[in-house]
Amino acid sequence: MAIEKFSISRNDDIYECFPYICRSRTGRIILTYRESNGHVASEFCRLIVRISDDAGHTWSEAQVIRDEDKSTGILTTWNCPKIQQLKDGRLLLLCDTYLFPPGEWGEGEANCHIVLWFSDDDGESWSDPIPTPVKGICPDIVTEMDDGRWLLPSNVTNPKTGRSIQNITTSHDEGQTWEVPLTIFDSPDRELGEATIVPCPNGELVVYLREDSGSPLQKMTSADGGYRWEGPYDTLNPAAHGMPVAGLTQDGFMLIVGRFGLHSCWRVDMSEETWGKRLARRTIVIPRVPANEEFIARRQPGPSELVTDDEVIVAAGGSSVHTFAFLEPLESALGPDKATQKGLLLPLDLDANNLGADSGYAAWVEYERGNFFAVNYINDDAPMAQIRGYRFSLEDF
Repeated sequence: MAIEKFSISRNDDIYECFPYICRSRTGRIILTYRESNGHVASEFCRLIVRISDDAGHTWSEAQVIRDEDKSTGILTTWNCPKIQQLKDGRLLLLCDTYLFPPGEWGEGEANCHIVLWFSDDDGESWSDPIPTPVKGICPDIVTEMDDGRWLLPSNVTNPKTGRSIQNITTSHDEGQTWEVPLTIFDSPDRELGEATIVPCPNGELVVYLREDSGSPLQKMTSADGGYRWEGPYDTLNPAAHGMPVAGLTQDGFMLIVGRFGLHSCWRVDMSEETWGKRLARRTIVIPRVPANEEFIARRQPGPSELVTDDEVIVAAGGSSVHTFAFLEPLESALGPDKATQKGLLLPLDLDANNLGADSGYAAWVEYERGNFFAVNYINDDAPMAQIRGYRFSLEDF
């Protein structure tokens, strides 16, 4: 069938971003995302849940889980929410949170932690927030192991190198307590993070990781339940520049949705007037507070940045952003050798908004065998980011 593309939520005064979905055993699809004033929430922030009981055709009104503003001078920011149904039937919503200022970078990321909510009624109501000691941004959903362990990936920055560290933190009591995190990747030469774990039928684990230096999507594998990891290995998938979301389809294929953008800040219109309009959107704001100065000093300012005494503003829209779905057989997903891997790449969307191209962090469910529903955030034809839905099938690859 032809790929179907449609708007789920668009409010031209609100930046709607970082969506994630799950499909419960009742067939209900539960969507979570963040509302804010920009890619970096610097003025207000809301954590949203919405429900569809007809495979994503219609959606409930927004259920506000958290509603924050900067009226006190400090904004509690909610970043990348995730939602899933646990083996015991409960829904788990989790999200990383930090204060602005200092924000996502510098000391802000170091103090970021992950918060949990549970629902016993298929997303109609939620528990009080449960803070955890798990540090880091952009968490994955929890991977429930057969021995009862919960594995929760998140990434932090190595203060010595400025590079991302990919951690996995384990709980043996369903999130009540957490062990010291296991670092599966930390290198001064590369920056890998924003991992997604996929359990495979014979007990292996595959973790896919964002890669920002121009290489394809990276992966690591574990044959002992996540205690030791091999890799990273190159994959065939070029969509490596945002958090990948991967899982197995009912037919046993590995399906990954993700973002690709060229490492170039060039557009046909590079005029001073257009750069001024991009900067005026205040999409990314980094406060100039002591905790961020080391991070700011490592940056190389260009036309996409405006540095003042109080903040650094980074303009989006410097390049187009693509969203892809990638499909490969399981043996390819488990194979370390790129030369023997196989795969198919399906374009889902393109954000070419000259003033604010920003898209990705897509997620998907299989609502019936061989048919998929995905969500994504994208600027495209809107002045602020919107949430879009997509339907596609195995036949489209």
